[in-house]
Amino acid sequence: MRINNWYLSFFFFVPMAGYASTPTALIEYEGLYEYENDTTLIIVAGPNQELLYADISGARYPLRPIRPDVFLNAGDIEVEFVRDGEAKVMGYRENKGKSAADSPIYALLDGTKRLPASIWVAKPEGAPLPYRYRAPAQPGVVLKTHNIDDDSPLAQHLSAMVNAIYSGEYPHVQSVLVYRNDALVFEEYFYEFDRDKLHQMRSATKTLIALLAGIAIDRGDIPSTAERVLPYFEEYANLKSTDQRKHAITINDLLTMRSGLDCNDWDDRSPGNESKMIYAEDWARFILDVPMTDEPGNKGSYCSGNVILMGRIIEKTTGMPLKQYVSEVLFGPLGIDGFEWDFHPDQTNSTNFAQAWLRPIDMMKIGVLISNNGRWNGEQLVSAQWIRTLTSPQSEISGTPYGFYYWLRYINTGEGKVQTPQVSGNGGQKIIQLNEGKTVIVMTGGNYNQQSHTNDLLVKFIIPGLTD
Repeated sequence: MRINNWYLSFFFFVPMAGYASTPTALIEYEGLYEYENDTTLIIVAGPNQELLYADISGARYPLRPIRPDVFLNAGDIEVEFVRDGEAKVMGYRENKGKSAADSPIYALLDGTKRLPASIWVAKPEGAPLPYRYRAPAQPGVVLKTHNIDDDSPLAQHLSAMVNAIYSGEYPHVQSVLVYRNDALVFEEYFYEFDRDKLHQMRSATKTLIALLAGIAIDRGDIPSTAERVLPYFEEYANLKSTDQRKHAITINDLLTMRSGLDCNDWDDRSPGNESKMIYAEDWARFILDVPMTDEPGNKGSYCSGNVILMGRIIEKTTGMPLKQYVSEVLFGPLGIDGFEWDFHPDQTNSTNFAQAWLRPIDMMKIGVLISNNGRWNGEQLVSAQWIRTLTSPQSEISGTPYGFYYWLRYINTGEGKVQTPQVSGNGGQKIIQLNEGKTVIVMTGGNYNQQSHTNDLLVKFIIPGLTD
C-alpha cells in the first residue's frame, strides 16, 4: 500500500549547481512539522548529512534537492521550505497549485526535534562483531524454538547474512526470522527494531483480510464467494457510474483482483488508484463510483479498493469492527495480543491506509498457520480448503499468478527456479513459504517503493543454507 505522494519512489542525492550541500544546510530543515489531517511528520538529515528525509509514522522517504530550499518528493511535487523575516525555516509547503501562494504552509512545530543516530545503524548496540549464529529466545507463546548446530551450513549462511547486513550491504532490512522443522531457528533484528516493536504491514494486510473472509465463510456469516457485492452497499444510492456490469461483481472477484473496476494502483492515471482513494471521505463509496473497464472475473488488476470493499463486507456481515473480529477469531487463538489495526477507510486514514501493524514474531505465526493448512495448536482456525484455495492460482497480475490476496512468485537461483509463494507488502514485508511450507521466512524492511533485498538474501544466503 503506497499511501501518498511522499511515498512513490526513491531518489539518490545528486549535488546540483547553486545548492548548498553542506551538513549545516540540511540540519537547519530538521524538526517536527505539521502534516495533513492534523498529523505530523519529522524532517531528518540522513547518514553523513547527505540526504534529507521525511519520516512519516516511522517510515522514511528521501527528498531530492533541486534548488535552495526546494526539494522534490517521490511524486515529483515540489516541497518548498519557507523562511521568516530572520531567514529561519518556519515551515514548508507542497507546491501543487498554479502558484506557491495557492499552497498552504505546514508549520515547523519544534525545531529541536531529532531522531537518534541509531536509526541509520544496522547493528544493534552491544551486538558482537563479527556475528555468530545464536538460537532465538523462547517467545513465551505456542511457538517452539530450536538451536541448530552453529557449524551447520544454515547457521554459517545465516551468520554471513547478518554480517553483510551489519556492514550496510543490504540497507534497511529490519528483521529476518526462519522457521524450520516445526520450530523457530533464527530471529534477528536490525536498526531500531526488536522483538517487541510493531512493524507496519503495508499490503501484507491484504492477506489478513483474505483469511478473515475465509473464516466468515466457514462460520456462515458470508454464504460463499459467489455472493454479489453491490447488495452489501445498498446505502450508496446514485453511484456516479451506472454500468450494469457492476451488478455482476462477486466476492470472488474482489479476492482475486478481477472486479473489472477501472482501478490499478500501479497506474497513476487510473481513476481508482489508491493515491486518489485515500483522500475520499468514504473509500468504499469512492471505489464503487469508478467506471468499469472489463467484465468481472476476467482480468487481474492490482487494486487496493477491492480489499477495502472486502473488509467492509466482513464488518457488515459479522457485525464487528475488523479489529475486534480479527482479535476474536484469529489473533486471539494465535496469541497475538499486541497489534494495531485502525481499519477506518476514509480520509482520516490517509497517512496510515488502514493497515495492520504486527510484530515480526506474530507475522511468523500467520506463516505457520498457512503452512499448516489453517491449523494451529490442534485447532482448525481456517478451513484447510480455504487455505488451499487462497494459496492456489486464481488469477494473474502483470504475469504473476495470484491467489486470494496472495502472491505465487518464484526466483531464479542460478540452479533453477525456486517457488516463493508469499504474503507481501511494500518496503520488504514478507511471509514466504519455502519447500512447500516446510520452511517459513519472515522479513521486514524499510525499502519503501523500491526493490527490497528479499530475493538477494534468499538467493545468496537462505536457500543455499537450506540445501547445502
